[in-house]
Amino acid sequence: TLSGGQKIKLAYARLRLTQAEVLILDEPSRHLSPLSNPVFRAGLALYPGAVISVSHDRVFLREVCSRVLRLTSQGLKEEDPWLYSSRD
Repeated sequence: TLSGGQKIKLAYARLRLTQAEVLILDEPSRHLSPLSNPVFRAGLALYPGAVISVSHDRVFLREVCSRVLRLTSQGLKEEDPWLYSSRD
């Protein structure tokens, strides 16, 4: 059987082959190893289409996202992805 990280890599490869214009991802970096995570983030940052993602991974947010919306009790609030430093 495949590990969680292997399943994510396989799903991402299949999405790239379909040339989808929009990816909707839920915690995409959660099960990736420390070695796989930077490669995955770099590939996703170069993705030519739109990516909508839910993530608590601050490095992912900073390196991949051009726009971050935080859901609060008052609604959606836009934040700068660069606010998320690697030590947070």
